[in-house]
Amino acid sequence: MKVAIRDDDTSYFTTPEALDRVYGDVWDRIPVCLAVVPFAIGYEQPGIPREHWHSGESFALDRNPALVSFLRELIGTKRVTIALHGCTHQDYPNGYEFQAAPDLPDRVLRGRAYLEALLECRISLFVPPHNALSKRGLAAVSAARLDILGSFLSFRPSMRPWEWRTAANWWTIQRYRRATGRTRRDSLVYPHALRYAGHAEFGCHSFVPGTTIDALRQHFEEAQRFGGNFCLATHYWELDLALGNVMRAFLDFAARQPGVRFVSAEELFSL
Repeated sequence: MKVAIRDDDTSYFTTPEALDRVYGDVWDRIPVCLAVVPFAIGYEQPGIPREHWHSGESFALDRNPALVSFLRELIGTKRVTIALHGCTHQDYPNGYEFQAAPDLPDRVLRGRAYLEALLECRISLFVPPHNALSKRGLAAVSAARLDILGSFLSFRPSMRPWEWRTAANWWTIQRYRRATGRTRRDSLVYPHALRYAGHAEFGCHSFVPGTTIDALRQHFEEAQRFGGNFCLATHYWELDLALGNVMRAFLDFAARQPGVRFVSAEELFSL
């Protein structure tokens, strides 16, 4: 069983100290996938200074050279990997970036090329801002051949570009619902990669304030029971000491289970 961690919202506004505070004693145990925003435009989030929430100014990652150097070092030592987290992460009146922004195909290509050149790495994963994707956004990511590491993606065929795998994967999810005793209204995280023509998708378990170690163990044990894998998704700016201790307790628990391997998020998609 593979276990991975995804952390969202690294951007110009992030300091090396903020990441090290949370993961300094973690990423030597398990690689952390940092979902990075290449050209951040401020929105209402505690990790962004309030004066930039509605400024509309774009902050390219290279305007924070200390962070860039820090990320390059972490990538070089395989303590982190990088996913593309939108292009600007800007919120729009009618939706989030990859629901409502124009020119989505260009945003994917421009953001990916910029981060790969700046951070000297290869990017194969896309994390939707706010875990929100329209059919148009999904088509743009798939056309770029990026796999999607999400949390709440809709499995409804009406929300997806059509291909034969859409129906097959929809039936896979329905069977999993029945096997786990869930109704359509109950949330689920399917513990295997779902493969489509241009990309694959893997769902993560949200790790937010209020998440308990008991809840994480239950989710883990269900994934284990069905021969699956597990990814924890969080935000460094939400992790205080108490929540960080829950994460470490979960990693200790997972490490004691037979057959568990801590891996980079990219390995969740390998066959």
